[in-house]
Amino acid sequence: MTQHVKVVPAVKCSNKPFRREKRINIVKTEKCGWGATALETIEKDDFVIEFVGEVIDNAMCEDRLQDMRQRRDQNFYMCKVSKDFVIDATFRGNACRFFNHSCEPNCRLEKWQVKGKTRLGVFASQTIKVGMPLTYNYRFSPSFGPEKECFCGVPNCRGKL
Repeated sequence: MTQHVKVVPAVKCSNKPFRREKRINIVKTEKCGWGATALETIEKDDFVIEFVGEVIDNAMCEDRLQDMRQRRDQNFYMCKVSKDFVIDATFRGNACRFFNHSCEPNCRLEKWQVKGKTRLGVFASQTIKVGMPLTYNYRFSPSFGPEKECFCGVPNCRGKL
């Protein structure tokens, strides 16, 4: 995850990408439940979408994960940004919650400061063609639970999330 905190004049501000999300399609996948695909070509380093949801602390995160375990719900949409800053897109989120994991993802997460607030952007790590699945590496932050089988299918797949 990359962090950008430099203050620059508005004319040179590089936070403008957060206003221009790419067009994304939500699709049913064969092995991973729901997924997201590109509806337009996305160039390398382009901003794709912001990872949004409820900002919760570690205690609330643990409570929610415990509730999910009791319900035997294995699908959650949380991203740990820092020690006590978790974004939970389970109940409030956008299309980013449907991005699946890949051991060789075509997107990366970057932490930015925009008008004094921490925001999490998803950026293309390579050129992404129309119809390609949108993926990022779920393991960039500490794990929230037991390992799950990985279905990314890339040659260097670790086999587990």
